[in-house]
Amino acid sequence: MATKYLNQNATPGNLLERTMGMPPQGPRAVPIALNFADFDTYNLDYSNMQNQGFLSMCQTLWVDNYANGQVMTITIPASQQTLKIPAGVQGYFPVICPNPIKMTFNSTGGVACQVALLNYPVLT
Repeated sequence: MATKYLNQNATPGNLLERTMGMPPQGPRAVPIALNFADFDTYNLDYSNMQNQGFLSMCQTLWVDNYANGQVMTITIPASQQTLKIPAGVQGYFPVICPNPIKMTFNSTGGVACQVALLNYPVLT
C-alpha cells in the first residue's frame, strides 16, 4: 500500500492567545449532567450555543467519573481524539476540540456523571 505524506505547509497552525490560551471573553464553563442510567450514549452538538458567543472554544474537560464502575469514553470526531476515563476517576483532561464543539459520551455504568466544558487550559 502506498504512503500518503502530509504537507505541513498546507495546513497552517492556529495561534492561541499569549495569555496561556485564555479566550477574550474570559474563563467560562458549561456543566453537563449525563445520566447513564437513562442512555448509554449522549451526542453533544454545541454549535448553536457557540454561535451565540457564550463559549468560543473548548480546551479542557472536567470529568467526574468517580461514582461510575465503568469506563466513560469521550470521542471528539473532528480531531479523532478519544478519551477513556477510568472508573472511579475525576479530573481535568486537555482536549483537541476544533470548532464547532461536538462530542460523544458513552458509558455502560448506569449512573449519573458530571462533565464541564472549559474554554481555558488547566495545567495540572
